[in-house]
Amino acid sequence: MKKFGAVRAAMSGDDNPQEQAVTQAPEDQDANRFRMEEGDGTSHAQRIVKELYLRYQKQLQRWRDYRNLFFFLAFVALFLAVLYTQRQANTAFKVHATLSDVLVPSDTVMGSTDDVYQWLKDLLNNVWVDPKCGDGLCESPFEFASYSRFGCRADCGKLQDVQKLTTVQIDVYFDFSHPIGSIPASDLMQQTSYNLCPVKTMYSGDCYYDSDIKFDRLSGSTTTIISDMPDGEWDLIMRRDIFMKTRGAVRDFAKLTAASYYYRVYLAALSAIAEQNTEMMLLNQAIAIATGDVLTYTKANLQAINGSAADFVYEQLLIATCSCKDVPISDAGGAITWYNNGIVDAFNNSNGGFKTWEDFNTQVCTPQGYADPTKWADQRQDTFTEYCVTQTGVCSETQPTAGVQFTTKNVTRKLGSNSTELINYCGKNLNQSLAWRNNQTTTVQRLMIDLRLGDGKTTGKIKARNTIYGSLRNNLIQKWPELFDPIFTAPRGSVAIGDMANARVDVLQEQFVLGVTYFTSPQPAFLNITRRTIYASNVTMQSIVERAHARINETRFQQRELLGIAVPRDTNYNYSYPDSITVEELLKAFHAALGVDPSSPLCANSGCTPVQLLDDTTIWLPNGTFPDANNTNLNQTFSSWAGKGLQTAYNLISWDGNTTAYMVANLDVRGPAYLGTCTSLPVSCLVNQNNDTVPYNCTDLSTGAPVPGNLSDISYRQNCEANCDRKLDCNTLCECYGTCTGDQMCLCEACDLLNKDAASDSSFVDISSVATAAANSIADLSQTGIGGGRKLKQDTTSQLTAVLTQVGQVKTQQDNIASQMTKLQTQVDRANQLAEARANDNRLIDLIQAGRQDIAAGQARVESKLDEIIGKQNASLAAAEAATAALNAIQGLAQRQLAAQQALEKAVQNQLTAIKTATYQGIISLTQALALWKRARRDRALTLKAAQLANIPCTMLPTSDNVFTLDNGNFVDNTTARERNIGLTNRVISGMLLHQFRTNDTNCTESKFSKIQQTCTGPVTLKSFGVDPVFKLGTTLYNPDYDDVNGDLVVQFYNCSLLTNPTYNVSFQNMTTNAAPYCAELYNSQGLPYAFHHFPLRDKTPGFPVFFDINLSQDGASTWETYLEEGLFLDQHTRQLTAEVVTYNAPLRIFGYFYVKFFFSDGGSIKVTYRLHTVRVELYNGYEDDVRFAFEIILTIWIFCMMLWTFYQILKTQREKKNFLKFFAHGWNWVDFISNGLLTACMIIWWIFKEHYAKKFDTSLRHDVYADLTPPANFLALNKEGTEMVGAWEEMHDLKDLIDMLNWYFALNGINILLLIARVLRLMDFQPRLGVVTRSLWLAGPDLIHFAIVAGMVFVGYAMMAHLIFGNAIEKFQTFGDSVNTCFEILLGNIDVNQDLRALGGLQSVAGALFFWSYELLVFMVLLNFLLAIIVDAFSEVKEKTHETVGIHTELYQLLRDKWRSLLGSCSANYISDAKLGALLKQWAGDDEDEDKKAVQGDVSKLLTILNEDLDEEDLRNVLMECLKDAPGHDEAAKAAQPKGIMRFLPQRRRVVASPQEVAQAAKYIVDRFGVPVEAEEEVFGGMDAGAAGGGMDAGGGMGLGGPAMDKERDQLAGALERLADVQRELAEGQRNLMSGQKQLAEQQAKLVTLMNTDQQ
Repeated sequence: MKKFGAVRAAMSGDDNPQEQAVTQAPEDQDANRFRMEEGDGTSHAQRIVKELYLRYQKQLQRWRDYRNLFFFLAFVALFLAVLYTQRQANTAFKVHATLSDVLVPSDTVMGSTDDVYQWLKDLLNNVWVDPKCGDGLCESPFEFASYSRFGCRADCGKLQDVQKLTTVQIDVYFDFSHPIGSIPASDLMQQTSYNLCPVKTMYSGDCYYDSDIKFDRLSGSTTTIISDMPDGEWDLIMRRDIFMKTRGAVRDFAKLTAASYYYRVYLAALSAIAEQNTEMMLLNQAIAIATGDVLTYTKANLQAINGSAADFVYEQLLIATCSCKDVPISDAGGAITWYNNGIVDAFNNSNGGFKTWEDFNTQVCTPQGYADPTKWADQRQDTFTEYCVTQTGVCSETQPTAGVQFTTKNVTRKLGSNSTELINYCGKNLNQSLAWRNNQTTTVQRLMIDLRLGDGKTTGKIKARNTIYGSLRNNLIQKWPELFDPIFTAPRGSVAIGDMANARVDVLQEQFVLGVTYFTSPQPAFLNITRRTIYASNVTMQSIVERAHARINETRFQQRELLGIAVPRDTNYNYSYPDSITVEELLKAFHAALGVDPSSPLCANSGCTPVQLLDDTTIWLPNGTFPDANNTNLNQTFSSWAGKGLQTAYNLISWDGNTTAYMVANLDVRGPAYLGTCTSLPVSCLVNQNNDTVPYNCTDLSTGAPVPGNLSDISYRQNCEANCDRKLDCNTLCECYGTCTGDQMCLCEACDLLNKDAASDSSFVDISSVATAAANSIADLSQTGIGGGRKLKQDTTSQLTAVLTQVGQVKTQQDNIASQMTKLQTQVDRANQLAEARANDNRLIDLIQAGRQDIAAGQARVESKLDEIIGKQNASLAAAEAATAALNAIQGLAQRQLAAQQALEKAVQNQLTAIKTATYQGIISLTQALALWKRARRDRALTLKAAQLANIPCTMLPTSDNVFTLDNGNFVDNTTARERNIGLTNRVISGMLLHQFRTNDTNCTESKFSKIQQTCTGPVTLKSFGVDPVFKLGTTLYNPDYDDVNGDLVVQFYNCSLLTNPTYNVSFQNMTTNAAPYCAELYNSQGLPYAFHHFPLRDKTPGFPVFFDINLSQDGASTWETYLEEGLFLDQHTRQLTAEVVTYNAPLRIFGYFYVKFFFSDGGSIKVTYRLHTVRVELYNGYEDDVRFAFEIILTIWIFCMMLWTFYQILKTQREKKNFLKFFAHGWNWVDFISNGLLTACMIIWWIFKEHYAKKFDTSLRHDVYADLTPPANFLALNKEGTEMVGAWEEMHDLKDLIDMLNWYFALNGINILLLIARVLRLMDFQPRLGVVTRSLWLAGPDLIHFAIVAGMVFVGYAMMAHLIFGNAIEKFQTFGDSVNTCFEILLGNIDVNQDLRALGGLQSVAGALFFWSYELLVFMVLLNFLLAIIVDAFSEVKEKTHETVGIHTELYQLLRDKWRSLLGSCSANYISDAKLGALLKQWAGDDEDEDKKAVQGDVSKLLTILNEDLDEEDLRNVLMECLKDAPGHDEAAKAAQPKGIMRFLPQRRRVVASPQEVAQAAKYIVDRFGVPVEAEEEVFGGMDAGAAGGGMDAGGGMGLGGPAMDKERDQLAGALERLADVQRELAEGQRNLMSGQKQLAEQQAKLVTLMNTDQQ
């Protein structure tokens, strides 16, 4: 008031005289109180100078304000520019929008888990997309070259063109015949199938065949050649072959063909050598015969014909030949004798020849003892037959007539010389000798021609070739059938030398037989032995022998050439074979592999062919056996082989089985009673056929002596028969798999159960009881031998045959039925073939089908998707039905086995009855009955074994795996990660992580409705859950191949033995479950494996993670989703499911992080919330980033300087005011401090983010989280014990932390921006027009506060009402927060919720209408307009006060112009600086630095406005003191306040009387608490000062007081004075009212005092 008192007086001088008169006295007093004493005239000049100084200071302050404003705006611009370049929001939003379109669920609330699964399916279908074949780009390795039905040939070509593939041959041999009474053979055939499936390959994971290969006949074989098998691990899966009826192998076709080459050469060479050996053998035989004499030849042949009569006949021939030289040829006599007739010439045909009789006699007769023919004349005897009549006994040489009974006898008699008998004798014997001589010649001729050459095709020496060929061919068919086609069918070559690898067997044979030399040139010796020459009439033995020797030498030469023929390696197959070998080396290698000699069983059984090698040593090779190609002995150490060999392991994998495999397979499980051990016997046993009394020939092994006796001897029965019978029984029943030697028997439990003693067996005792005591008793059996050599009577033979037939009745019937089944199957096959042949002619059907296909094409496309779904379901159902049928068949085996045993017992009983009957009738002896009883007992045990094992599957596993590996050295980088993109360029990193945590059920709190449901949501649980759908019947992933009865397969995938302490035998609902090996950690109470197991991840609620690997194919990802869905990953116990995905956009270098949470609320809905962030981790990667980095450094320095300046101000306050807290007494200092502190914190966060997070962050493109991406079961089996899962999560977590840090950075910077805006507004407040916003808000502040209270209460009331009434039915009001947001949205014009309100029924719809319309009318139309009115009114008032002020552009122009003039004036001699001018004005104005400092340090004075009068502290103190003076005195007050009556005994409040010091303190407190700073009032008129300061500086830097600017200021000042006069008049009126009220108060007080005094009196 001191400042304005004089002004008021000046303003009230001329306007209203009356009002001036009324208020003159108080104003005069006020003027006198505040008037300065005037001096001698210098004080007026001093006031003028002071005014000039004040205006000068205001101008400088205005300049500093503008400088500070623009300086701060530059900082803000730099700050925002750095944030803009750091955030790059426009670029990041491109990524955000793309990710949001694909990843974000469409609904914020889902109704069921199906919605969650559908979201997951849609995401997988959009992201896990396989490359499109035919787009011209081969995206290796996931899009690969084609093989079989896999791959993309359009983009990648054929795999065999870029890699070395393997050709495999699959051979399957089958015979489903099975005993009657078990599963029918047709059922076994129908349920058995096979397929070739990959275990681990670099390409497709599907099986080679789209569907399993079935069998179409009961027995046979199939051969399939696959020419393009890529490298990897493969499995030939044989399904449901429960009785091992199939066998076979998967073979490397190239190795098989390569091995067959050497087998083919071996076969041709051995057969050719056999032919050559045969020819040389025949030639040697011919030579041996031709070089021998006729008599020796005759004797040898006679002995061969009839050994007993050979000597006599030979002697007669020898006598006749040597003694009949001079005997005439006939009775007529004459000189013609046998000698003269040329008999000697005939004998001269022998090798060497005889020229004279003397030579003949010397060389033939003399060595035989016949030198003198006449000496032996008496020994010439003739033999003839005499016929003796039975009735008369008369004998003669004439045979009686027919009808006469006679007998014959041979009679010999001596012949006399020159008798007719002698002539006949000599003629007879000499002609016979000549016949033997002709026979000798014929034999030699036949050996040389007929037997050697034959017909050239089937007989002769070529027969040996064909025999070896046929034997080895049969051996291949029986034992090595895979080699048959490569040896006999595939080769087509007709040239042996030069193209041996492709030559046919017959071509090779021809080459080997002829050799090298004579293959192209004639064979002289061979051509010299022809039928014409050998059968010539003048041929001599000498010439024949010479020709034979020549041919033998020629054949031997050919054979040696054969052995030396080179066998080059087949260059088509690059295996470790020698580059070239000879036939001899090949034969040696095969001989070593076969390991035979002439005494070997192979030679004894099928014969062996001797091969004379080039070194004249001989080896023997079996005629009908090939060695195993994988025999190591095929690798010989020949120097020319260079360490290589012929061993070839062409079998990749093989498996055994046959129609009787069920008798020996897996006996340790199926029939342990038949699994035997080899036990030594004391004797050796040799069965003696057709000898009832000595059935065995035994030898004591300890002594080597034979066991004597027969069945009549107890020692024989004990030492020989008992042991041999037991060996026969045990070897028949027990199985030792061929490990026992000939001196051992195979002993097993089943054999021990056989009754070894017939006397103690009730069945045999019953048989023996019917026999006669004398002949057939048991005693006779033990003592006398039970009829040792008796035979069956001839008239009872038919009866015994019937008995034996009845004994074998069961087996015969079974064989007949099996035969009939085979015939029936053959007929069926023929019928099928005929039907198929007829069905092949379907041209008309094709035409009809074509038309139908055209018609159905459109419909098929529409229904394809549905068919695919139904097909999968049907396939699963079919597989399940097939598995069920197979299991039912297996389960029915027990009943079949029981029935078979009953039938067997009946048959055996029939056999025993037949034996008993035959024994009783005497048809058979007791010995024979005993033998039949033993046979029946053994047959019964064997048949029982067959019946039992035929009904127990050899394996309970639904599949048998035959795994093999192909490796051709092809390298494919299968570690490459698949490219999974969201949009076009946002690549998914590693995969998608799903994680859920679950809760247990717990009992609900006590309620009267507990009977409805007693369980509620409980605590978090980590117990495994779900069921692996591969083992769950009814799911699409169900695999019947793993549904084994014994549960062995499931243990391969869920192995409890790998756990530390597995839990077994758990009590569950009065039962004990989880027996070993099904532990409670991995299996549920039903023995099915859990699908999902807990795995901990850092900073995640303990739960169950699932990771979708980016390397999953499109179908694979769908399969994994199906695994989750069918495995019941989400169920009623799921509490929360989260999904996280990380992406990277390479062009923009931006990472994306998506996080979605599905919260399963107790209300039954699934609430969906998500976060989607983008971040750039590579902060500095280019020129623009480097520039930003420089600005970041500048900004950081600037911010730290600002923070240091703030600390300096605080320290300055502490130093000047002795209390740094006074710095925070001003609100704007708080703003500056907080803003600078946050700026500093943000910069620290940024550099931490840069160095600790962004710089260190790194991620892998992919993690091998799971052991296999295409597993047959247990999909979630972790790789490396979960370290890869942890690694994938840690990288996601690191990116999440990085994003959180960056979000904190930008969130704090958002607060910084708000604070910077406030600071900018404060800095603008010095300029009236720039500060219009702050002044308006400040002016409207009180009204806004009151309005906010009222409007807030109404708004909150409506929000609460909406929540309470509609929150249970409308989502937007379900929570109070949602209700507040919805009400605010209605204020902004979003009235979509009105549709929900109108859709309500009943009273809620009425309440909804009432709520909506009342809210719109009251809040939207009324209160909102009130708010606008308050703000507009305040703005108008401020605008009215500032519309005449100078604009910022004018003011800046004037300030800059003054600064420019001042700068130009500095060049003038009369220049005076602004600083010097200010110092001079300050000095002239009389202000010293102390006063200025005091004025600066002094507190800002405040005014208290009461009744339109402004009171400062002093005025208020005077008012209070005035009131204190008018108050009653202390004594009077004390007396008046004295209580009366009983009140004086009560506690009284102490009366307080204020002192002047207390009044001063009260005045100070009231002004400080409720007063308004004088500056606030001055600011209202700041425009006037600003206008005055606007044009005060001239070009010379001085203060100008005239001109148009001053006139304008005067006008403004006059207007301001008028307004001030109005205020003064209102204030005067208020003072009068105050004085009147004070006067009335004084009167009332006086009256009150008077009354009080009266009462006291």
